[in-house]
Amino acid sequence: MKRGFSLIGLLAFLVLSAQPLWARCAPLIKEGRELLGTSKLAKADQDKAKSLLDEAQKNLDASDHPSGVKNANAALDILKKK
Repeated sequence: MKRGFSLIGLLAFLVLSAQPLWARCAPLIKEGRELLGTSKLAKADQDKAKSLLDEAQKNLDASDHPSGVKNANAALDILKKK
């Protein structure tokens, strides 16, 4: 019985520890879309950033949060370069 509670506690911890990654995905995409509208980059860079943000949104919709965060961060890197 004690082992069962320990296992349930461990599983709950693992599930709750992954949640911050889920919570980061959508705000990153939103920030990227806002920067995309105000950036003054070359057309090629804007298109690449938009493509990465679209891919990040598809990943989010497919519950592939690590890939969504990776793509959103790549887009933000492009949009924030000077």
